[in-house]
Amino acid sequence: MYVLPRTSMGRRALWLLLPVLLYLLLPVSLLIPDSWRAVSIAVVVAIIVLAVASLVTAGLAVFRERERSVILIVGTSLTFLLVVAYAVGEALGGH
Repeated sequence: MYVLPRTSMGRRALWLLLPVLLYLLLPVSLLIPDSWRAVSIAVVVAIIVLAVASLVTAGLAVFRERERSVILIVGTSLTFLLVVAYAVGEALGGH
């Protein structure tokens, strides 16, 4: 087990995970004014699309190419929790 990804697919998955993890630390959608509702929705949709793409890429890297980096596995786990929390929140009530 090592810290940084060694395969090219693992590095791609990490680059896809980076904006999603930054969104967890700095939620940009809260800084957008309410009058720009469409931009706020577009930012959230883009983060969700990146999250799903990074989960698929990371899953392929871990299972197909035997990627075992700590950063990739922890980042993928946090992204999976974000997607599940969003899905459960929307299923139980939404707005």
